[in-house]
Amino acid sequence: MVIRSIFFYAFLSVWTIFMGIICLPYLFVSNSHIRKPINFWILGIFKLLENICNITHEIRGEENIPNYSVLIASKHQSAFETFALFFYLKKSIFIHKTQLFFIPIFGQYLKKTNMISINRSEGTAAMRKMLREAKSKMDGGYSIIIFPEGTRKIPGDKPDYKTGFIGIYNETESEILPIAVNSGNNWPKHTFIKTPGKIIIKILKPIPAKLKKDEVLEKIESVIEEETNKII
Repeated sequence: MVIRSIFFYAFLSVWTIFMGIICLPYLFVSNSHIRKPINFWILGIFKLLENICNITHEIRGEENIPNYSVLIASKHQSAFETFALFFYLKKSIFIHKTQLFFIPIFGQYLKKTNMISINRSEGTAAMRKMLREAKSKMDGGYSIIIFPEGTRKIPGDKPDYKTGFIGIYNETESEILPIAVNSGNNWPKHTFIKTPGKIIIKILKPIPAKLKKDEVLEKIESVIEEETNKII
């Protein structure tokens, strides 16, 4: 698997550079067209994982996805779910650091996807701006993907759910779509070596809007952790 993992990253680099170059014209057209080449790039990553690393994936619970914008709260164990959630959840976006916009080519594609950026050096002003933008995006039909623990977790680790998403939850008055994953089994943290198997992403039933802070935090953690433990 060491050799297979090296081949995976080598082909991923070539595939990313190739797509980044041939899709440059998309940077000069309407933002509405940019998801198509990005999804094709992600589809290529799925194929590389399957054919080189023997890693497949399955999406469960698609019937739970509402036909309106929601706040999506996902367990985070690897880079895989960042690709998969963007691919399978239509009109979904992330919140990321402003500095990512300055990465050559990649940053320009990121800008075209209508992602929300935040400059943490601006302190509370940045948070207020982010909340306004989050509400505007959701009013425009976009769903926002967040990782409540803030970082990737190793399967079996003690959960550490932060309260940062509560501000967006209150500001947008939206439902929360919880998601469980087991991707850490196959795309582990702290190593480049991939492990064969099936990655499962389980979309759970939405959690209502306008719950109290402690109630929504407890609900999010309990439902995501319970389902994550089942599929691990």
